[in-house]
Amino acid sequence: MNRFDTFCSAFQDMLTAVEGIPQRIDRGSELVRELLSQPDWFFDYCAQLIADPARLKSLKPGIWPNEYLLHRSPDKSFSVLAYIWQPGDADTIHDHGSWGIVGTIMGSLREKKYERLDDGTREGYCELRESASSVFGPGETTFVLPVNQGLHAMDNTTDEIAASLNVYGRSIARGYTQFFDPGAHTVTRAYPPRTVKELLAVTALAALDPTRAEHVLGEALDAPRPAAVREEYEAALKRLER
Repeated sequence: MNRFDTFCSAFQDMLTAVEGIPQRIDRGSELVRELLSQPDWFFDYCAQLIADPARLKSLKPGIWPNEYLLHRSPDKSFSVLAYIWQPGDADTIHDHGSWGIVGTIMGSLREKKYERLDDGTREGYCELRESASSVFGPGETTFVLPVNQGLHAMDNTTDEIAASLNVYGRSIARGYTQFFDPGAHTVTRAYPPRTVKELLAVTALAALDPTRAEHVLGEALDAPRPAAVREEYEAALKRLER
């Protein structure tokens, strides 16, 4: 068993043995830092992607183009991702569907955490305040919490390549991430590329033939769909009814 596989096995065992998010973050951070102390496993991973085009092609597109899914536990209790950051790369402020641990594999990354000041009841609106700013070098970790407790953004302010390891606990499976713009006081949903294509097709139907689109969208809602996607379909139908 290689170093990364050993980490995944140890993390799975930790989740079984440890209860409570704060305790899991504490123990999980220790495991992440241990893995990051010798990052040769990540060199091997990148080398395998380059050597095997089929493996690269099998990567599922995510919201972030620099995202690599390294592992998802069979019971979906946790997932492990890596992000490769070019000089100047920066996140949009966003939330998370789970708790998580973020560690720096190489380079240096800055994290800014935010507090949401509004109550979230006004659709598409937000008020944020920056609550912390820290820089993390190789082997150092930070953490996030679910939804409004975990608003943050990370960026690479250096002129060197950086990479992060992100380990997330069980997701609440909303099907989207919320992006925040504190300057414009807006919050929007960001969907995976495949869902974006589906929702763009919904808008095209409505624009081409509203009458026929209403029938098609109504039938589509009879099929099982994630709750967030159903909300988008229902919103489209309401717009057509007007």
